[in-house]
Amino acid sequence: MRISLLLLTLTATLGVASAQTSTAPKGSPAKGGVAALPTPDGAMLRWALPGDSLPARGFRLRISGPGGTRDQTVASPQPYSAALGLSKADYDALISVYDQPPKNDSERTQRTFFNLNVVARPVYARALGIMTTLEGLSPGQYTVTVTAVGSNETKVGEATFKTGATPAVPAPGTPKAKPGPAAVQLTWTVPPPGPSNLVAAYKVYRSSGADAYVLLQPTPFFLTTAPGGDVFKDTDLKAKTTYRYQVASVDLFGRESARTAPVTVTTEAVTVLPAPEDLQATVKERAVTLRWTAPKDSRITQQIVVRGTDPTQPLSALATLPPGANTYTDTTGRAGEPYVYAVVTRDAGGQMGARSSLVGARPVNTRPPAPPSGVKITAGVAAITLSWEANREKDIEGYQIYRSESGGAGAPSLLVNASPVVGTTFTDPLVAGLQNRYSYRVTALNTSQAESARSAAVASKLIDKTPPPTPTLLPSTVSAQGVKLSWTQADIPDLAGFRVSRAAGGSVPVELARLSAATRTYLDATAESGVTYAYSVQSVDDAGNVSASSEPLVIRRASTGLPAAPQGIAVKALEAGAGNRVTWTATPGLPVAVYRLDAAGSEPLQVSGLITTGSFTDAQGTPDSEYRLRAVNERGQMSALTPPQMVAKP
Repeated sequence: MRISLLLLTLTATLGVASAQTSTAPKGSPAKGGVAALPTPDGAMLRWALPGDSLPARGFRLRISGPGGTRDQTVASPQPYSAALGLSKADYDALISVYDQPPKNDSERTQRTFFNLNVVARPVYARALGIMTTLEGLSPGQYTVTVTAVGSNETKVGEATFKTGATPAVPAPGTPKAKPGPAAVQLTWTVPPPGPSNLVAAYKVYRSSGADAYVLLQPTPFFLTTAPGGDVFKDTDLKAKTTYRYQVASVDLFGRESARTAPVTVTTEAVTVLPAPEDLQATVKERAVTLRWTAPKDSRITQQIVVRGTDPTQPLSALATLPPGANTYTDTTGRAGEPYVYAVVTRDAGGQMGARSSLVGARPVNTRPPAPPSGVKITAGVAAITLSWEANREKDIEGYQIYRSESGGAGAPSLLVNASPVVGTTFTDPLVAGLQNRYSYRVTALNTSQAESARSAAVASKLIDKTPPPTPTLLPSTVSAQGVKLSWTQADIPDLAGFRVSRAAGGSVPVELARLSAATRTYLDATAESGVTYAYSVQSVDDAGNVSASSEPLVIRRASTGLPAAPQGIAVKALEAGAGNRVTWTATPGLPVAVYRLDAAGSEPLQVSGLITTGSFTDAQGTPDSEYRLRAVNERGQMSALTPPQMVAKP
């Protein structure tokens, strides 16, 4: 069966009425979108589905005739029931196709073939709510107007009918049969035009010998409006065998006409046309040339060159040549693609002969493609990603990636991809923390393995987020010049320098200096004598990553001269003769010794040990005692004695 694009288009756009008119001879009356056949008390109706979509509120039928005008509604779709004649699965599939407008070519193609099924299978039309039967009408002439009811009302069309006997389906003309080798071609005339001619398709029946008639596929068979109509071809028959055929019409309501008178035909013997011999293929640049020995047989009217990529699958026609041709050059193949070729003969009736032997060939393209352009590089922490523009050549198999640790000319490079890269991106995984600067070039490879020149180089390092190793502080040296620090550092190629910090007395560390990568010592000349400091060092790399702080080194700088005598001295007598309290301004890290003088001119007597708190109670002191103080540093050096300080009078 051949279904013309015209029929599919008419079916898809005008529905059942157009399907009827597409099968009726020229000059038959148009049905205006609604088809009607009378019944004794009403009519059978079919109409188009406007816009190929189900209306939201179904259809309204306005029936005018004897007794006035009345409305009748038809749901679209009809609620499912077994009485529709469909399985639930078939019903759901049908409704899902028409529930929404088609959104793409695949859905439009599906809709087109469902439209054809709606014409061929009235049960589909009834399920969609575009076919119904009017009953209970009084005798007379009626006009029915069908309107689709949704967000807007759309008039589908109208039809006029007169109640009465339902006309039979008109039969086609007796078919004509043309025998062929183990095949038969049938043609017939369509029924003459008329009000009752709602023929949409045909059924073809065949009998062999005394066997009963069987319905042939495809069924129903649609004729097109092409000149002469379609030819029904019955193939795969037995040669030299007699068959009988009958044809019946099928109308829009699924009714079948009486069958035509039988036509008898005997198939011809099958005589296979000889095949071309000695097929050979020669590969050339972007081409394959075939040569063969053409068979000499007057029945041959054409030789067809066929080609494919899989010898187990049907091959496609590539070229049609005259009977005596013996060479053909294929320039349409994709370079590098393996093909199989054959040559087959055909006669004037379209009968195909034997096929030649298969021959394989792969066209080549030895011209290297252009080098890739627009190469870009993006660095990550543990990978470098490349991207580039796709080549314009149609036979590109992929791309090759070359990596070098130097961008200089002649630098050795390494192919880093295991197979050609399909697409225009590539990620090269590397070890995080590597500091090498990598240079990349990309080439294009075609299906004939011709490789392009290398692209312009792009280079980058990994993004460095790895901190350098922590330095180790060595024992310090304290001198009159200050505190001298020194440290060691593991070798790293991207060391940028050091940061030296100091914290005094448990306070927050303060950065003292930033030093170059070559420096391993630092003199802190600002350290105060007697103050305890905690020193630490951090290393910094070229990316600005900072190491953890070294283990703190705690240092207290000793004084290099005599300490200063205590200041702010005061003496106060305690109550009830409990002695005297001596106070002074304490200096952190600098202890003080207290001396008492019991009489004028007497030698000072040390009455305390080394005190750091800034006060001392002398239980033996009297109101006439005098006191002198001196400071003692960590090196045992003592300050001068302070002048005598008497007990304050109350």
